[in-house]
Amino acid sequence: MKLIFTISIMAMALNADMALPNNFETDFNQTITNDKGKAIEYSGNVKFKQEKTILVNESGSETEISSKLFKWNYKSPTQKEVCTDGLQLIVIDHDLEQVSRYLIDEGLDLEEVLKVAQKISKKDYKALYREVEYLITVDDNEKLKKIFYTDSLDNRVRILFENMNYDIKPFDDRGLECEEPKDYDIIEG
Repeated sequence: MKLIFTISIMAMALNADMALPNNFETDFNQTITNDKGKAIEYSGNVKFKQEKTILVNESGSETEISSKLFKWNYKSPTQKEVCTDGLQLIVIDHDLEQVSRYLIDEGLDLEEVLKVAQKISKKDYKALYREVEYLITVDDNEKLKKIFYTDSLDNRVRILFENMNYDIKPFDDRGLECEEPKDYDIIEG
């Protein structure tokens, strides 16, 4: 559950006003350390695509609709795929042969976190939102590099991004959705 909570935070992270891309691919290393000091490390890659569409109604007013797709491929210490469209989270655990589906908690909105983020140095931002402090670091090219925070379960979460590629043209969005194996157990959360 801790992993899902962390993923749901990251799934919404790219809604912010910070200089973030329409798409990206990157490798990641994630460390979650509990309040007793026990840490678990995950690694893999993540792919993201955001599309914005402007709809014009009969009166001429415009409405922007944004769709976001996120896919985390966890390679170590376990093989998992985690996909989200910003509303639903699907976790495919290949070791357990299990598919879990969750609705993303509307109460945690990292878009709002990033909107209140204050620049504290050339590369670092700090945000306090709903009593949780987030530290966000970008690299020399203003690309997302690190996110640190303590979650509601008192786990310290650190996510490091490596080999970040922003605004890839053309972006191959095949594989952004999780294909659920038919013979896996299904869990609705």
